Amino acid sequence: MNSLISNLIVSFVFRCGSSQSCHLRELDLCAATLVLFNQSPTGVATNEPDLNRQCTYINEAEQCFRNFTVRCMTPLQRELLGFVSEGSEKLLNEYCTPGTDLRASYLKHAPCLNDAHSLQKDCLTDLQAAMETISSSDFQKRIPMACCGYQRYMNCARTTVEKKCGKAAVDFMQLLLRNAVSRLPDIVCTGYGSENHECHSLLPPPGTQPQGSKSDSTLSRLFAAYLGN
Repeated sequence: MNSLISNLIVSFVFRCGSSQSCHLRELDLCAATLVLFNQSPTGVATNEPDLNRQCTYINEAEQCFRNFTVRCMTPLQRELLGFVSEGSEKLLNEYCTPGTDLRASYLKHAPCLNDAHSLQKDCLTDLQAAMETISSSDFQKRIPMACCGYQRYMNCARTTVEKKCGKAAVDFMQLLLRNAVSRLPDIVCTGYGSENHECHSLLPPPGTQPQGSKSDSTLSRLFAAYLGN
């Protein structure tokens, strides 16, 4: 799965887990745009036409989330979200504009990321199992669980990509992530790393098989369409 798209999906999952009651299925549909795009057999976008097509889906998902914030957040909440999300619009513009340095850097790393994307299946399966747990938990537990799931996925993805593509590719992936999903996860999820004991008790153990297509979680069923479970 494309590393940028995977991370955007994780960002939407995090936002879903942090939301309480305002039409959460609408956010499921926003994320669905990104998930279903990744069923493409071509894998990671490695050329200009594929990137242009990818950007169409990214922009649709971003507009979907913006519509949600307008309907479901107060002006103060939107202002705070804008603060933690600054930079993401600039990143998307550079990523989706031919000829930019960012786009050239991405295309440089894309062939190896394409080779590595199939190796992240275990990372995504663990994330899927975590999503199922989040969807059936009390609201007050959802932010810690979302943070734990996010951090576990990111640690897994970093390790996988670095083994295959080297540290430079990981650094570039993290640069994209920092701009694409904002500082929100880093701000809210400080302290929820792999050594956090609360995470061990909140999340299902690594390797837990998700219910997949039989799950009550819409996002998990969408992941099941991609992962084949």
